[in-house]
Amino acid sequence: MANFTEDDLKRQIKAREFSRVYLIHGNENYLKQHYVNLIVDKSVEKDFKDFNFHNLDGKELTLNDLADCVSTFPMMGEYTCTLVKDFPFTQYWRKQDNNRLKFDEDLEGILRDLPETTVLIFWCDTIEVDEKDSKWNKTIKLIDELGVNAKIDKRSVQSLTKLLVDSASKKGCEISREDAMYMINLVGTDFSTLRNEFDKVCSFAGSGKVTREHIDKTVIISTEAKIFSLSRDIVNGEADKAYATLNNLFKLREEPVIISATLSKAYVDMYRACAIKEKGVKPQELASIFPSSYKGKEFVITNAARDGARYSLSQFHEALEALSEADRRLKSTSQDDKQILEELVLRLLRI
Repeated sequence: MANFTEDDLKRQIKAREFSRVYLIHGNENYLKQHYVNLIVDKSVEKDFKDFNFHNLDGKELTLNDLADCVSTFPMMGEYTCTLVKDFPFTQYWRKQDNNRLKFDEDLEGILRDLPETTVLIFWCDTIEVDEKDSKWNKTIKLIDELGVNAKIDKRSVQSLTKLLVDSASKKGCEISREDAMYMINLVGTDFSTLRNEFDKVCSFAGSGKVTREHIDKTVIISTEAKIFSLSRDIVNGEADKAYATLNNLFKLREEPVIISATLSKAYVDMYRACAIKEKGVKPQELASIFPSSYKGKEFVITNAARDGARYSLSQFHEALEALSEADRRLKSTSQDDKQILEELVLRLLRI
């Protein structure tokens, strides 16, 4: 089923109008498992789950075992459900003499002859689906023909912001879009983490309005947000706060190379915002120039433009050179990593 959306999947599950086969993949692990569980729970009656549900490991699965599971008929229910985790689809494509790919006939036969009472789910938990790979591309087309290809990716900041606003209302409180984005900036965009942290904030705030004070007192700040805070302290010339943040990162055993790389990203964001502004273009236009970095994350650009306002382009060039040198030293010398980063912070503070 081509062009199948997450909303389509929700409607299908709610109506219990299941397709025969599903391929569930993407980079949002929490939501992938969430929808897998929903399909299983809605398709199989709880009292007869031992009879009507089959949970299989795709890496150990034989086609005979798969055929046996999907061909059974439900006991005292409408459907049987077979869940296959991390099935190696690419191993079932073979090159013919003319160099064209051909799918395994036995597997294709199983997929095409599924009984109407069968719901078969292929859940890509740890396997990554590369849509540019010819084998995966052809697999997706086959699943589109026979059932549902459900790609569940991480949600955009706008989508997560709306989610927090709507969730607050359901919990009997409220949060502004600005404060919701502020929280996402601190916690990150991982759906599971954000959901758990927001539950804590709402519980702490009780009924009424969720404020930034509630957020600051409750949430666990992501490593990325802490490192971006370090960059803000540095450009603002707040040496004591910068070194305190850096020491905290070391206490948390954060990888020095990750600290350096994320700090570099923060400076690149500020540099880009500064450079485009000097050309008379609004920094927000960066989202269209670098969609993979900023689309759906316009708040990153806004923060970068604000934080880097006191720097000139030449100062950014000096800072990026210092960051590049520190990264090289971390990766190629036996010097103490902490000393390298402390020297980097000092050099950046002096720019």
